[in-house]
Amino acid sequence: MANKNLKVDLNEPDQLQTMTERLLEYIMERKTYFIAAGSVILGAIIIVLGVYLYSMNYESNAEEVYAKAFNTYSFADVNNGMESDALKNAVVLYEELGRDYPRSDAAALSFYNLGNIFFNIGEMDKAIEAYKSFIKKSPRNSVLTSLAYYGLGYCYEKKDDYAQSLESFRQSDENLKGKHFKAINYSNIARIYEKMDEPEKALEYYRKVLEYTEDPFMNVLVKGKIAALG
Repeated sequence: MANKNLKVDLNEPDQLQTMTERLLEYIMERKTYFIAAGSVILGAIIIVLGVYLYSMNYESNAEEVYAKAFNTYSFADVNNGMESDALKNAVVLYEELGRDYPRSDAAALSFYNLGNIFFNIGEMDKAIEAYKSFIKKSPRNSVLTSLAYYGLGYCYEKKDDYAQSLESFRQSDENLKGKHFKAINYSNIARIYEKMDEPEKALEYYRKVLEYTEDPFMNVLVKGKIAALG
């Protein structure tokens, strides 16, 4: 009985072989379509790989320029050479980075550092432009975005543009983390309200400073302000 079944099985077509033959026939009948589809898929893979490699190289080159600029800036800052050749070279490199690699993460950071440099050397208009360029490129919820608004607030205050300064400090407050930064920012807002001759608003924010500050010296100064305004 077993041998009879075996004989029948051997005489039947092999299912795998039959399926393979049918598949080959199907492909041969539609070979033009399959060649075209394969070309499209291969082309897409090449494009994706090319974009990835270009992006990797692009970011790598940008980071190399940023590292050079940052080291130059750090050297100038450490040596208190805010008017030194090292600082000027750092500015040139940061500007080059923003111009040549505008879509890179390093370019965004370069604008933030340029804002700090220009503020320190008293070039407020350039500092404002740099901070705004950074804000356009950075995530809204980034701490550095808040610090860039913080820098803008000081720049506008230097220019006696108190309305813009106040708005910048308010924007900064949205994403600042930590009691220390909150206390300083509320102090900034209170100071601007004082300059705008709005003592009640100034008092409101000086009281907020007391809620956040852990600095005894600031605590004394703010209480003196509250007493004077009250």
